[in-house]
Amino acid sequence: MTWNLVVLPLAAQDIRQAASYYQDVAPQQVGPFLDHVQAVIDGFGYQPHASTPHPNGLRRRSVNVFPYSIWADLDEAAETIAIVGVIHHKRNPRIIDERAAERRRP
Repeated sequence: MTWNLVVLPLAAQDIRQAASYYQDVAPQQVGPFLDHVQAVIDGFGYQPHASTPHPNGLRRRSVNVFPYSIWADLDEAAETIAIVGVIHHKRNPRIIDERAAERRRP
């Protein structure tokens, strides 16, 4: 069974910014980057529990070959996965913690 996937606006912005960076420095890597990101996102839909929960409540998976992690919030009751961020490994980790906190606010 596949869960529903939703890419939140900030995560979509993360993807666009990373693709733009690769377009500037290594245009031949844009396609592979987007393919790898999509594969990880799709993997969340097929195996949502395949990654360990992070203390901030989200789940994280690395993008093969590229130094990015995809962060997702699982809603067990709705069987929905919200992609919260696509964050470079060298970015400040508080970025994703802040996004996780926003998702937890009532």
